[in-house]
Amino acid sequence: MTKRDPLTIATAALVAWALMAGALAAIRLRDTGSSLGASIAAAATPAPAPGATLQLDIPDGASADRILDLLFGAGVAADREALGTLLAFTGIGGELLAGRYEFTLNTPPAEILRRLRGGPDRIERITFRSGLRTEEIGEILERERIFTAADWQAAVAAARPRDFMADEDLLGYLLPDTYELDAETTAASLLDAMLDRFEAQVTPDLVADAEGQGWSLYEILTLAAVVEREAVHPEEKPQVAAVFRNRLALGMPLQADPTVQFAIAQDPVQGIVSVFEFGWWKAELTLDDLAYDSPYNTYLYPGLPPGPIANPDIDSIRATISPAATEDLYFVASPACDGRHLFAATLEEHNANVERFRASGCGETR
Repeated sequence: MTKRDPLTIATAALVAWALMAGALAAIRLRDTGSSLGASIAAAATPAPAPGATLQLDIPDGASADRILDLLFGAGVAADREALGTLLAFTGIGGELLAGRYEFTLNTPPAEILRRLRGGPDRIERITFRSGLRTEEIGEILERERIFTAADWQAAVAAARPRDFMADEDLLGYLLPDTYELDAETTAASLLDAMLDRFEAQVTPDLVADAEGQGWSLYEILTLAAVVEREAVHPEEKPQVAAVFRNRLALGMPLQADPTVQFAIAQDPVQGIVSVFEFGWWKAELTLDDLAYDSPYNTYLYPGLPPGPIANPDIDSIRATISPAATEDLYFVASPACDGRHLFAATLEEHNANVERFRASGCGETR
């Protein structure tokens, strides 16, 4: 014979008990007359709106009575006595798990206990590293089996620009961070959460600081994305930003490899092949790559590229607004092969640093 769950057995018993109690109550009510019925009706409280939901935290170590009080007090359980009776019948008081739950008001007692016995609602977290393209976010979501890349792209295409955005392109505004996902999260709501996080962290004071220097927020994001792709270590971001801002002030081209990588991946024909072979950011650029004609190629075109090439984090944005106080105009990868850079204010110093890097055998120069 199949063994039945005690919660199922107890629920059936409670239903039978409730029917019997209801019948007895009806007899008593008939015998006591209409005045008692009137007093009961006057004491009744309005029921919560059907379908309303709330979050409820069950603390660690809470007793069964305490849990019953919380459920009844919040309106999750309409009848504390019925829920307590079912809990006593099942004998599962010690199996109820602490945590955060989302309940519908007036949830049936058996459903409440089933949920508390199964554990709190599962909240997943996903972290998007800094410097990603919008397409890369979609690929990560699909790889983690959260949404398909097509779902993500559809949400991106349907998104309405926020007041702080320069245009409809979301690239640059999807703030890298850790985000919580639950059963109700959609690709569109995740995208909204990323824009909300951007708006919360890129404060009016930061924007005002940039504008006071003659920079728009979009220009800051455009350069911050280049800083993001160049700087491996966060502590170097202000110095990398200073180099680029110094070059811009002197009319020198940025000569940043990530802008070429972005340009190549954008090509409607060559980009498909390049992304397939090398990924979105081709690591080893050739002389032909550096000569690729695109307004994003900062070897060919001075000034800022047309827009952000990636999504910078808040540290890169701040570093671009408040760069280090330095006259450096150049940097090259450190011969220590640790992702850091050697900085220089003159071309002569830079060439010496380049030779040090080449002698290290770490790889090709930037």
